[in-house]
Amino acid sequence: ADIRDREVIEQIFKTENIDMVVNFAAESHVDRSIEEPEVFLTTNIIGTQVLLDAAKKYWKINPDDKYCKEYKEGVKFLQVSTDEVYGALGETGMFVETMPLMPNSPYSASKASADMIVRAYNETFGLPMNITRCSNNYGPYQFPEKLIPLMINNCLKEKDLPVYGDGMQVRDWLHVSDHCTAIDTVLHKGKDGEV
Repeated sequence: ADIRDREVIEQIFKTENIDMVVNFAAESHVDRSIEEPEVFLTTNIIGTQVLLDAAKKYWKINPDDKYCKEYKEGVKFLQVSTDEVYGALGETGMFVETMPLMPNSPYSASKASADMIVRAYNETFGLPMNITRCSNNYGPYQFPEKLIPLMINNCLKEKDLPVYGDGMQVRDWLHVSDHCTAIDTVLHKGKDGEV
């Protein structure tokens, strides 16, 4: 289902016994976010809010009490975000969770906004949550528009290799299986409310 479709998402929560949400759903290609920002804003921000509203409604111990901040045992919302919310890599050469958010593209701004909404639902409504902010993933079945498969395909076809800026940028890469292991660890052992 499209995470922006409130009616369908509500029906899924109503009929299924969902106790955890791991929100991987996102528009994620930076270049496309520059061409079509609205798609990124509606999916990454409004879609996240739709999921949060459904989780809040169906996980509450007393769903009729709008001030209730008590939730069923074991429920959690995990927002899968990106290190791009921190902006450009500074002199330290790394990001840490306490750095200020300084997004530089419609994509990263939409992800930072979604992170803030998830945090707000934890603070305002008590919704159990965590946020992860990984670096670039690579691995099997990656979309061909992403850098590593693009470079490999271009090499195999003897096409030019795209270079952004002066070519001196540094990128971190995380294998998808390592990322999934980290997400599982945070999902089951993460302290409520932490990034």
